[in-house]
Amino acid sequence: MDNTISIKQRVKAFLSHLVLSVILVLVALYLIYGIWYPQPLNLAVGVSSIYLIMLSVDFILGPLCTLIVYKADKKKLIFDVIVILIIQLTAYSYGLWTIEKGRPAWQVFVVDDIELVSPINLYISKEKKEFEIGFFESPQWVAAVYSSNPKIAKQQKEDEMFDGISLATRPETYQPIQVQSKAILGKLQSLDKLQQFNSKEQIEKELHQFHHVRGWLPVKAPNLDLVAIFDKDGQPLGVVNLRPWND
Repeated sequence: MDNTISIKQRVKAFLSHLVLSVILVLVALYLIYGIWYPQPLNLAVGVSSIYLIMLSVDFILGPLCTLIVYKADKKKLIFDVIVILIIQLTAYSYGLWTIEKGRPAWQVFVVDDIELVSPINLYISKEKKEFEIGFFESPQWVAAVYSSNPKIAKQQKEDEMFDGISLATRPETYQPIQVQSKAILGKLQSLDKLQQFNSKEQIEKELHQFHHVRGWLPVKAPNLDLVAIFDKDGQPLGVVNLRPWND
């Protein structure tokens, strides 16, 4: 009888912890896929594998540890559960912090394409106040422009050429993307060109929800390059899961 009760209590403790883990996972799911990495940007930076690791730790290991350490001694049980929760929440918080720092916070127009920039990739860590991005904010569209000071602009270009420091990672160069609408219009590629790298069916599937599409620019990303589409005024309509060139 005692063993039966013990098993029931273990299962109850396991299920209670599992419910907490499910809530944590749902919160993370909303933040990651709903705000920080909206489709298809999650594909561009390959966040799914990172999320699955965090999911396995917080969804499975925590409740399993509670099931294993469950004991009749209430004082020891409470201590063990508190330790497990602290470890789980620490791992969860660190995982979220890491994923937030790696998110594509800025979609930056530079010369003739769009670059995805994460907070962790900024060359200068403090961005302009108007382009600061909050914890619960989705990616921003901005433009990076070489300095009007010839000496500074020369240094920026040399840094890019010799040290690999992209202008997109310099937040002091950011401007509202609307300011560069004419430059964007001059660099847009025709929709017909997408057929060189994508099937007609895939293009129709990705573009059917958008109206008045004028053209597109390539989106450079660490995991999968995408396509950004713009309207007749040079304003961004969104990013779609199409290839801008052959792999």
